[in-house]
Amino acid sequence: MTADLGSTGELPETLTWEEFLALPDAIAQCVEGLDRGRVIWAHTGPRRNQRAAVRLRNALESAWSVVRAERDECFEADVEQPIFFTAKNDFLKPDFILYSCLPDQDQDVPASAVVIAGEILSPSNSVQDMNRKTTRYAEAGIPWYWEVDAGEQSVTIRINALLPAPERRPVGVTPLRAFHYEPVAQWVGAGDFAYHLPFPFTIPAESLAY
Repeated sequence: MTADLGSTGELPETLTWEEFLALPDAIAQCVEGLDRGRVIWAHTGPRRNQRAAVRLRNALESAWSVVRAERDECFEADVEQPIFFTAKNDFLKPDFILYSCLPDQDQDVPASAVVIAGEILSPSNSVQDMNRKTTRYAEAGIPWYWEVDAGEQSVTIRINALLPAPERRPVGVTPLRAFHYEPVAQWVGAGDFAYHLPFPFTIPAESLAY
């Protein structure tokens, strides 16, 4: 499959990394990821989704700056930063991420460095799309997945932790995935947003308000 859209304007179903780089910027920005070469096209959400992603990125960065002097760690936060799994043609762009600092500012972000992958839910997101994303995040060992519902009036945030499949299960039942996410905390817009992992943080409610 070539990245040249030609006169038909048809969108490619698969791309190599080199073909992805050759796409016009307006088209490349619509690619949410490459699943081992298969193109995942982004769904355009309401403007409040973009605002929520930026505010959460800023809030995480600000919260980290409060405790960084006390901890032997380094984190950075970004929006729509590609995270790479097994190869260049195998990446996803979460709406926002927190990841361990990398030695080179121009270095690609490997999934192994990601601490939080965050997605802003949109009406256009299908259950299949979200399951595919969270499965990839879990398979890569990303410890935290934040699911955000940016409603018209307020934001709801659900923190999900990567947990091993339950050891106690009926005889003969084998889980499809060795690891999965479980919700461990939820914030519904009332009061400050606080949790103790991956580092202790308190995010003032007004920093996330519309």
